[in-house]
Amino acid sequence: MWFSIALILTAAASNAFASLPTQDQTPLIQENNGKGNANAVRKALTKASIITEVLDDFKPKCFITAFYSKDSGKTHKGAVDLGNTFKPKETKQRPGLSVYCPDTNSTSGLAVALTDPDAKSRDDPKWSEFCHWIYIIATNFHLSSQAPLEFSIPASELSHSYLVEYKPPGPPPKTGYHRYVFVVLEGDTTNLTAPEERRHWGTGKVRHGVRDWVGQEGLRVVGANWFVEEDEEQ
Repeated sequence: MWFSIALILTAAASNAFASLPTQDQTPLIQENNGKGNANAVRKALTKASIITEVLDDFKPKCFITAFYSKDSGKTHKGAVDLGNTFKPKETKQRPGLSVYCPDTNSTSGLAVALTDPDAKSRDDPKWSEFCHWIYIIATNFHLSSQAPLEFSIPASELSHSYLVEYKPPGPPPKTGYHRYVFVVLEGDTTNLTAPEERRHWGTGKVRHGVRDWVGQEGLRVVGANWFVEEDEEQ
């Protein structure tokens, strides 16, 4: 383990993305007490319409933070934080990942997916959802029988165990904010099948994507986080 994860929580963005926090702001860090944070994350995901539009309702059992910075979690700079804002130039490289599952000390397998439900735009989602990344997390690390599942992977140490290679967000001009959703998935990851194409996750259906793929592969959603991004030309 390289460093300890702290669950980063801020007020979620509204459906209209008003008063968006930015990734340069100091995040509100709360104690990882499991139940309280799970309810807060679920509420934030619901307020941003990620629950219902992207994911079925669920109670998070794992917390994920992605870090778009060279520090990759050593500081809060570049932390994805429940709807904060990034610029396209800041997300060109794949991020480091931190995952914390307070009530879990073993797992059958974990993967992280990144999806855009607002492609081409939220008002015209004809490319939605768009698959940006599926990364298989190696879970062959040693865990104490009493310790919660907790680990961090700096961006520089991410292996090539991706199912779908990272494609940087690229919201088109004049399409407003896009939500980019990281989803933590649990289940057998030994024989996963990649979507046939990134657009619609290969379903050929508008507004379909990660939820369909998760069901197809027999996985479970156990956590989520997201950021928003727009092109400079609006």
